[in-house]
Amino acid sequence: MELLGLFVLFFFAWIALKLIAVIFNVTIFAIALPFKILGLVLACLFFSLLVIPLGLFAGLAGLILAPLLILLQFVPVLLILFGIYLLVKNS
Repeated sequence: MELLGLFVLFFFAWIALKLIAVIFNVTIFAIALPFKILGLVLACLFFSLLVIPLGLFAGLAGLILAPLLILLQFVPVLLILFGIYLLVKNS
């Protein structure tokens, strides 16, 4: 239902922009220019405030966790040694 409402909203906005274009005798591209500028500004804000910090965080996490991934292959050996230690300790 929300999707249908969104389509209706876009349809009426499209009709309104067409009517404004006919009334003022300009093309739709001239009317849509402020929306394009707003989209560019919002995209720049989104990129600078969200994407760049998340990328830096992911890179830092990768640098920190890379040595742990190398040690991760020794976990089965450590578990076997710990099991042997517990068996020896209990007997």
